[in-house]
Amino acid sequence: MAVFSVMPLSGVHGRAIAENADSPSRATIITNVYATAYYCVYNSELAGTQTITRTISNTTYTLKASFLFGGWGAAMQGTGRTGPGGDYIKYTGGAGCFVRLTGPDAGRNLEGQWVINPKVLRSRYARLGITDFTGFGNLALLFPDSATYLRQSLVTGSMGQPLTPWLSISTDSSLIPPGQTCTLVFNNGTTTPSGGTSANFKVQDTGHSINGKHIDIYLGEGQSAIDKWNRTGGNRFVDIYPVR
Repeated sequence: MAVFSVMPLSGVHGRAIAENADSPSRATIITNVYATAYYCVYNSELAGTQTITRTISNTTYTLKASFLFGGWGAAMQGTGRTGPGGDYIKYTGGAGCFVRLTGPDAGRNLEGQWVINPKVLRSRYARLGITDFTGFGNLALLFPDSATYLRQSLVTGSMGQPLTPWLSISTDSSLIPPGQTCTLVFNNGTTTPSGGTSANFKVQDTGHSINGKHIDIYLGEGQSAIDKWNRTGGNRFVDIYPVR
């Protein structure tokens, strides 16, 4: 979890991409980096049949269990929103790792390590009244009753800065340091939403699952943001160059 400047590189708020810059420097920082994406998920758009009532930042919300605890929800993406125009809900921790619910890897975390008997995990959710895992994406937080959240006014990264779609990225700090600006060159026919094959980005976030040669690009809000990512090639490999 995922998956995410006050001002874009262009100096105009909301214009997040400096596309197809004059050919990037030949001095490659890193090649063949795996790029995934994250976004601000809407509670109203997620599948899910059961809800939880929680008080978050002194406001009471009734939200889908999949939004709070599932692999497609706010805990995985970092921040969610009750719906278009609604409140932002940021996951702040406390619930441990994500665990697979079914299949040959049931009971294992995302790294494949054994964590818990799936029946025990399901019993934790049953105590909260959750027995249907529709919309969870076969992943659930290990300690759902310990998960904590914060109401926010906008989407921010782990460094506290607002995230800008198609500008902000999450990286392993040992790969690219926080605050660095770089050019991503997309490989194998993948593009930006407007068809560019390269764009400038800035490191403004980190993530527990973002390790080594792996970056996460913040796309914006709602299902339409992730749909746009998939239409332009989905998860992809990129080369990373310094911005001159």
